[in-house]
Amino acid sequence: MSIFSEEAAAKEIRLKGPTDLVTRADHEVEALIARRVRETYPDHGLLAEEGTVLPGREYRWIVDPLDGTTNFAHGVPWFAVSIALEQLGEVVLGVVYHPVLDELFVAERGNGAWLSTRGADFIRLNVSTTDDLESALLGTGFWGGEPTARDVAIARPFLERARGVRNMGSAAIHLAYVAAGRLDGFWEARLNLWDIAAGILLVEEAGGRVTDLEGRLLRSGDILASNAGLHTAMLQVILEAR
Repeated sequence: MSIFSEEAAAKEIRLKGPTDLVTRADHEVEALIARRVRETYPDHGLLAEEGTVLPGREYRWIVDPLDGTTNFAHGVPWFAVSIALEQLGEVVLGVVYHPVLDELFVAERGNGAWLSTRGADFIRLNVSTTDDLESALLGTGFWGGEPTARDVAIARPFLERARGVRNMGSAAIHLAYVAAGRLDGFWEARLNLWDIAAGILLVEEAGGRVTDLEGRLLRSGDILASNAGLHTAMLQVILEAR
């Protein structure tokens, strides 16, 4: 958090792509997590956004050290750390931490999704019960801030029909909010594994549903997550728009 309060120059903001930023915080948080994994679980693998890769057999940690880097770089307090643990290719643990609000979202496969705020006791999370688009608050994002024609075509009917659509700049937070019932659904294209691995487990363990944008098991970076009751309706909108 100390880096967040610094001036932009001190954050050492660089471009990885035309609109894809990386800061000193991304690298420092990733290095800290990688060091802890090596020290505590020396036989575990690790895959992290900024390039840290450790070999492992049964277990692998999947890390986004700062999901929402553009927000962070601009002083917008909406970003998170996302950490997932795979066992033999299946995510068994997911953690999303929003440091500004001190909210810790945790999911363990088979044991539910939970939230602790400012160190308080964990409360169990459940997705919302909204079952019509007109009453739904949805989330979305456009990778790199560059929406394609397809992105715009999909977003338009949701903007016209839903109660509201939010683009908060962090897929990890969007997914955590679906799990917590704060959002009723979320979709986004072209995401990476580290963006969504922890959040997917949060949604599923809170009673929600996650597929790709065609309703299939998620094998790509195109994700649709919902409270389950809205999933079919959201899929229909997306498929018609595409």
